[in-house]
Amino acid sequence: MNVRRIVMLIAPLAVAVCAPFGQVHAQGANGPCRQDIEKLCPGIKPGGGAYKKCLAQHATELSPACQDRLKQMKATAAAWQQACEDDVHKFCAQTEPGHGNIMRCLHKHHDELSKTCQDQIAQHRRGHRPHGQTSAPASTPGAQ
Repeated sequence: MNVRRIVMLIAPLAVAVCAPFGQVHAQGANGPCRQDIEKLCPGIKPGGGAYKKCLAQHATELSPACQDRLKQMKATAAAWQQACEDDVHKFCAQTEPGHGNIMRCLHKHHDELSKTCQDQIAQHRRGHRPHGQTSAPASTPGAQ
């Protein structure tokens, strides 16, 4: 697998990690894009980036809250790419992307990862810690 393809896989990985349940539409019943999806993408079946494509086609029609959420997700993806790109290339080049495989690979090599990638993973854990939890949860590689 070439480096460019791996790099391109980091962005969706970050979105999957940072968006609840790994999909824009799965921002759940209360997510900022829920109404936009219901209005602009009726009948779209999940998978293969269908919701992402639909929202992109209707970018000028999205609510400000949804636009803000998508910008936030894009920024998060860029941060993941910058922090972990070299580690994905070094440790996970032979890993088949999808289904959380790249993230599992990174977790498997956690102690060998660059400090920046470890910090990005730790930051993600802190940001998704249940209320009142004082330490980072145990590694959950399949949590995507």
